[in-house]
Amino acid sequence: MGQLPRKPVDQARTFRCLNTAADCSQENVTVLDQNLQVLGVLCPNSPRIDVFETPGSAYLRVSTNSDALVRTVYLMYYSFAPGNEAAVCGGQINGYSGSISSPNYPSRHPHFAYCVWHLETPKNTKIDLSFTEIFLEVDAVCRFDFIALYDGPTTNSPILDVLCGRTVAELETTSNTLTVVLSTDYANSYYGFNLNYVALPENNSSSLFCSGEKMTVIFDPSYINSLGYNANELTLIDTSCGPVSSNPIAFNVPYTSCGTVRKVEDHVISYTNIITAISTGVITRRKKIEFVMTCELDNESIVEIMYVTENDIIQESQETGKYDVSLSFYQTQDFTTPVLESPYYIELNNTLFLQATLKTQDPGLTLFTESCFASSKSNFSDPTYSLLQNGCAKDRTYHNFPSGSGFARFSFSAFKFIEEYPSVYLQCRVVICDANDPGSRCNQGCITRNRRDLGSNVRKVSAVVGPIRLKRQSDVDPLGPVSEKRGEDSTSETSNIYLFGILVLVVNVLLVAFIVLRNSRKKPNSYEYQALPTE
Repeated sequence: MGQLPRKPVDQARTFRCLNTAADCSQENVTVLDQNLQVLGVLCPNSPRIDVFETPGSAYLRVSTNSDALVRTVYLMYYSFAPGNEAAVCGGQINGYSGSISSPNYPSRHPHFAYCVWHLETPKNTKIDLSFTEIFLEVDAVCRFDFIALYDGPTTNSPILDVLCGRTVAELETTSNTLTVVLSTDYANSYYGFNLNYVALPENNSSSLFCSGEKMTVIFDPSYINSLGYNANELTLIDTSCGPVSSNPIAFNVPYTSCGTVRKVEDHVISYTNIITAISTGVITRRKKIEFVMTCELDNESIVEIMYVTENDIIQESQETGKYDVSLSFYQTQDFTTPVLESPYYIELNNTLFLQATLKTQDPGLTLFTESCFASSKSNFSDPTYSLLQNGCAKDRTYHNFPSGSGFARFSFSAFKFIEEYPSVYLQCRVVICDANDPGSRCNQGCITRNRRDLGSNVRKVSAVVGPIRLKRQSDVDPLGPVSEKRGEDSTSETSNIYLFGILVLVVNVLLVAFIVLRNSRKKPNSYEYQALPTE
């Protein structure tokens, strides 16, 4: 095991080529901090570039099996003095399209830069990437300055590519998330890079995604162009509602405006809108197109249906999603001030106030809390404790408050598990109903086992909150105010005096009784048996 020199802050990068036929237990590179705590274990099938950062010294341990192979491990490390850290860059990026560039671009990038960008586009899309310029230090395996692209939300995702030198590139992800890493060393600062990205439908023509608040529709511009139209000619039912982006062509379709039609059938709530192309003039040689979009909120998920009519030709697509419900603590029963700290510390038997909220713009939806249970573990394994089941309270302190548009409220008293676990987590199952449907689950309240068959059109979602932790005993004065404490002390002292006097009296009585009994045993008897005279 080798030790890297001790510096205020070390950053190490590893490039390796291990025996790919070997198991990770046989061949690996282990990076440890100055306390010999493992920072990471790099296996033969791990991404070939990894970056670690730690204060003080670092250790590197390389393990191989007995196979006669040439292995290569390249390690670069460097350090920063306090107050002289690397450039601040990277971050979270959301949107339909945009660009990412290195710090100071188009000027020279700083030394010791380590930037991580997490890019996310709407669901059911993929990301098209185009590098207009890459100008980094040239190296055959990109050991010094490089751009690493990961096909997913983190650096643990599969690597798309590693780029360096002076070049351009075009790539495409397999999902709607991408992680971009830029790492530079202490020498040869160049102009960095510029990257343009755009979200495209997964099926290369169109995509539909439904959330609890809106529909999102995305078209590939080339697909719309092939039909003879452009983004400016597309509208929703309300012609004042057009696309929010032209590349890609994207629509945000609200459930409560832009002509969206809301329908309730057999307790199923659906929203429908239509994207049409505006034609001008007396005649046209272009196809008349309609994109009909429907989101059905049912069975614990959202069903997304979109079909396209092109001269009576219908194409359909369908996806699933989830309701978005949050569960929050509030300080009092008026539910005006939410609790922001986590974990939430509270005294034993104090009342907890909670609100489940559905994120939607539709005022016609209401919630009903059907079940709640608590666990000492965040994964809700044993032990667990049921507060509410099938709408029936299982805990005597559970109380429901009147619900409203898009929310449900309830309370219960804080408790702790017998095993003295430090935290309590809460998971509740919430039913989503049409507020105007008198036969909905939300209007049926507590349902016993014999009445549970409600059919398949009951929409439910789970929400989790926690942990709750009890305040330590030292945080609360168990004796109350000082004046009460003094009064209790005085009463206690008086009681002790009376008790001591009675105890002394009892002891004296027992002592006298013992002496009398002893003396009586030593005294000769006053009467004896005597022989009677005989004749």
